[in-house]
Amino acid sequence: MDVVHPEGREKGPLVALVLALIVLGLGSLYLTWQSIAQQRKIVEDHMIMTGNSILRGVDNNIFRIARTLRMGNQSAPLFRTMTEELFTELAKSEDIEFVTLFDRSGQPLVTSVKEGMHPIFQLPEAVAEDIEPGRAWHVMAEVGKTSVLLSGLQVRSGIAALLGLEEPGGEHGGGHGQRRGMGPGMGPGMGPGMMFDDSRSSVYLVVGLNAEKHMRQFRQYRQAATYQTGYVFLAAVVLWSLAFAYLRRRGASRKLVRLERFQNKLLDNMPDGLVTLAEDGEILAANRSARELLAPDEEDGSASRNPPEIVGANWHDFDFGRRTAENNPSGPVEWEQFDYQDRSLEILSLPFQEHDEDEASESRQLLVLIRDRTHIRSLEEDLNEAKRLAAIGSLAAGVAHEVRNPLSSLRGFAQLFATKLKGQAPLDQYAAAMVQEADRLNRVVTDLLYLARPRQLDPSPIDLAKVGDSLRQLMRFDFEDKQIEPEFDFGAEPVYADPDALRQVLLNLISNSLDAIQGCADCDKPGHIRLTSSQGHKGVWIIVADDGPGMDPEIRDEVFKPFVTGKKTGTGLGLAIVQNIMRAHKGRVLIESEPGKGTEMKLFFPDHVAEGD
Repeated sequence: MDVVHPEGREKGPLVALVLALIVLGLGSLYLTWQSIAQQRKIVEDHMIMTGNSILRGVDNNIFRIARTLRMGNQSAPLFRTMTEELFTELAKSEDIEFVTLFDRSGQPLVTSVKEGMHPIFQLPEAVAEDIEPGRAWHVMAEVGKTSVLLSGLQVRSGIAALLGLEEPGGEHGGGHGQRRGMGPGMGPGMGPGMMFDDSRSSVYLVVGLNAEKHMRQFRQYRQAATYQTGYVFLAAVVLWSLAFAYLRRRGASRKLVRLERFQNKLLDNMPDGLVTLAEDGEILAANRSARELLAPDEEDGSASRNPPEIVGANWHDFDFGRRTAENNPSGPVEWEQFDYQDRSLEILSLPFQEHDEDEASESRQLLVLIRDRTHIRSLEEDLNEAKRLAAIGSLAAGVAHEVRNPLSSLRGFAQLFATKLKGQAPLDQYAAAMVQEADRLNRVVTDLLYLARPRQLDPSPIDLAKVGDSLRQLMRFDFEDKQIEPEFDFGAEPVYADPDALRQVLLNLISNSLDAIQGCADCDKPGHIRLTSSQGHKGVWIIVADDGPGMDPEIRDEVFKPFVTGKKTGTGLGLAIVQNIMRAHKGRVLIESEPGKGTEMKLFFPDHVAEGD
């Protein structure tokens, strides 16, 4: 299966964006170039139209002057004078730089420019040879750093004759030549009106039109268009840069979000608690494990399923919080052991970060790690208990072998004596006492062997209501004899336990309650023993409570150790067996008892967990 990385998916829109910007730039450049070319053509066409109009008007004026003068001895000087005045008057306009009549070599014949200041033009061959008389031509040129549109045409041959360049009839000459038998300046058979025909001439009328105003407008337009194109390119570059920056920032933001999610999941699912404290002890942050470890212990397990929020609480409100606050966090880093709500906790306090003047407030914060060692301590206790029971087992095996066989013989003889001496007081009483003590010693040996010998459990779901009915029938005479009112209020939830082990646990606890109530002279009669059950978090709680005298704190803390008992006739093995059975079920047993307030024994049986869950 091909793996597509997010970075690869992000490059597609980026490449498309870059291509779009390139196309946009090229298109803008092409459109700008086309617009500039079109605008230049418009300006040139307008100038050509203007120059053509002025050129035609000057040509017509020259033609009218020539027609007026006709040919005579004073026609040529007068024509030059009148034409020069006309050109000078026209040149006073801002739009006209000069008006000049040129010969074929480009020398001015009549001009509006002062003598010695006029440029000499070399007419192109195309103009001198190919252009038809009367047809205008237009050329852009630079005259004195000024853009000028040169508009010219070849004047009529009669004009050239008036200037002394040609004779009527089209023949070239250097002055006002005359032929014999002809009038001055006239050829044979030519009348005065024939000098203004359309034949080819060697004189050219050139009008220099000032194109600066038009070209200035064009240059302004070109500059504006260039700036506009530059702005478009600049905007494209800026957008391109912003797009790259946005994509990089978005990629960095996504990486940051993924990193934060990873860290949050890691912190929320790590088994150890993590708490951040302010300088005054206020809890600034806490992960789920910390909330579960510091949450109040609820029997229904709601605190474990939905641990309450502790952010905002003060660390010093906890018993261990005041003691950890007294330690110097800058000293050696060491784990500290604390007991909190039946849990064994290890706590380590660290400075949040090294001292930094720019972040002095954070440098005084603390990072607290909380580790639950309850299970480890339980394993340690189980290991110690196993070692202790192993020693007891070795002893019990020897006792069972050395004591039980002789004990059976002694009990048999005591039973014989009790039968033979029946009615012979006080001998029959001595014999009955011997039988009772032999039975008690046998029970001690049996309990000792059960405590020392591991037992293979066979747990299964058990209906507690049926167990309660069986115990009521079994202990009915004991309840009546010792004036006890039992109450069995088991719930409908089944318990997952070994049936025989569960019965033995409940019988041991009921027997202890019976003995405690019977031996209490100050307790109310009849006494009460109440057995209840409730569904807890991942298990079932069974509670055996009585209104007996209760336990002293010294006895309560040591009561699960073998041979520790508060009864005069007890062996001290009953509660040790109960704890052994509960540990075999991976459950636990708790005691709540105070002198004068009775005793509650709480048994927790965990739910069945299928293999692989």
